[in-house]
Amino acid sequence: MELRHLRYFVVVAETGGFTAAAKRLNTVQPSLSRQIRDLESYVGTSLFERSGRHIELTQAGRAFLDEARLTLAQADRAVERAREVARGQSGRLTLGFVFGVEAEQLMRVMNALHGELEHVELAMHSQSSPVLITQLKERQIDAAFIRPSRQAQGLSIQTLRSEKLIAALPANHPLAQESVIHLAQFVGEPFICVTREHAPVLYDAIHDYANRHGVALDAAYQSENLMMALSLINSVGGVCLLPEQSVRLFPQGIVALPLAEASPTIELALAWHPENRSAALTAFLAAFRERQHIGSTDGVFDMYR
Repeated sequence: MELRHLRYFVVVAETGGFTAAAKRLNTVQPSLSRQIRDLESYVGTSLFERSGRHIELTQAGRAFLDEARLTLAQADRAVERAREVARGQSGRLTLGFVFGVEAEQLMRVMNALHGELEHVELAMHSQSSPVLITQLKERQIDAAFIRPSRQAQGLSIQTLRSEKLIAALPANHPLAQESVIHLAQFVGEPFICVTREHAPVLYDAIHDYANRHGVALDAAYQSENLMMALSLINSVGGVCLLPEQSVRLFPQGIVALPLAEASPTIELALAWHPENRSAALTAFLAAFRERQHIGSTDGVFDMYR
């Protein structure tokens, strides 16, 4: 028994006769009659009662009709499902986010998935860039928003923006009244710094910057991620250097100030494994490129002073 037997049977049942069914199926009546006889032989019972040109479903035929329609619908759905996956309009997509960019980039991700890609199953998690890069290389995730470093060599990278570093400090700190911060003003202050293990790009940018200006920044506290750094600023009254986009996540009681010296920058990028042939990933990357808008960060200090 093949799907065509079920389709022929359903059309005959719906039209009430072989002549009308043959016309709808664009076939000849003798061939259609033979297909139905083959089906009845396979099932082992009559599905139609024949009386001249008039036919009616038997009790077994009525039961078979319900199941045949269900089977055909499921087969059609299976075909469409396979086509959706092949087009990248279905399937599963696993994305990683470096700590601190989730809120902003998730909105762009959802915009990219809107419409034709809305049936893609999305899994997400946040991690440090080194962990995300390892997961990309091991094909544990499909794509990730990372701070690109030498470790990312071998991955496909789309740079999204460069971010200046800014000074973050408590709103009640004496330096909070300044219009800009000179790096030397951090000397003697409880400095909060990310660990190189968890944020090597930011760590190196901060220390290279300090070395160029002859300032020794000894970390009184170390932080594994942005939220921990913000918590330390509030709880111990420390100062910190952070990417400017992180200002959007500052809780009440923390202010951002620009640096007087030319600020170092770090990049945010979307990365994926070049040999990942996932149709969902390919479709997502195309939609994300089409819809992304890298906005200016001008005015963020005014927003959070």
